[in-house]
Amino acid sequence: MVTRSACIARAFCTLALICFALHAQPTTDELRDLARNPVGDAIKVPLTGSFNFDAGPYHRTASSLQALPLIPLQVTGNWLLIPRISANPVVYQPDVTSKSGGITGMADTVATVFLTPAHPGWFIWGIGPSLLIPTATHSDLGGGKWDIGPSVAAVIQPKWGGFWIAAQNLWSLPVDPLRPAVNQLQIEVSFNINLPHDWYLFTNPTLNANWDDSGDGRWLIPFGGGLGRTFNIGRQAVDWNVALYHNTIRPAPQFFPKWQLSSQFTLIYPRKRKSN
Repeated sequence: MVTRSACIARAFCTLALICFALHAQPTTDELRDLARNPVGDAIKVPLTGSFNFDAGPYHRTASSLQALPLIPLQVTGNWLLIPRISANPVVYQPDVTSKSGGITGMADTVATVFLTPAHPGWFIWGIGPSLLIPTATHSDLGGGKWDIGPSVAAVIQPKWGGFWIAAQNLWSLPVDPLRPAVNQLQIEVSFNINLPHDWYLFTNPTLNANWDDSGDGRWLIPFGGGLGRTFNIGRQAVDWNVALYHNTIRPAPQFFPKWQLSSQFTLIYPRKRKSN
């Protein structure tokens, strides 16, 4: 027979578990911050479909699918290691000098490991190495060399939105002398403004500089932005956004695409922090 004290104890334990679950469940504002943070303490699986169009005299269009999984690993009570893998398993690169023809395959993969504080304040940062792995299935889809270099990230997320920047510079290793050397800078810049009902406006261009090119082909600088929303599908937290950019400054203007259109869908799995 169950006593009254046992029933009270069970009810208390049940209430405590419910309160803990409600407390542990992130709000949509917290989920949005995690989705927009490149070194956030959450497992994320972003999938991005991109189209680069209006390239060359025949206005050709390239396309790609990018996967950018991020899995935080708590190495101590105060520090996280965050591997960030940028893979392009499906890429279509057209022959911009003709009306038809092109190459479909896999592009190179970049692996970055950030070291970041496990309990940051208003300013979040990360630093670590990046390694480019020549996984391209065709010479026109990758550089054909192993590249390595440093990466840094800085994030600020006030209540009204957020700003972050991530930069890396890669140099090629002397493995294949037949392929050209690489000395390339990449800067990701993101700025977002929160809107009602979990929507946000954002811009997230990727700037590139090829330091080995001293002419007009050194810089790629897009301008533009888009709209996104963080929400739940059942119990699954997701983030979705779409953006359009104009490649205002671009290498070889007569052959490089004028526009970029991208849509990103991210699965978010918030990770419970360990206490010190």
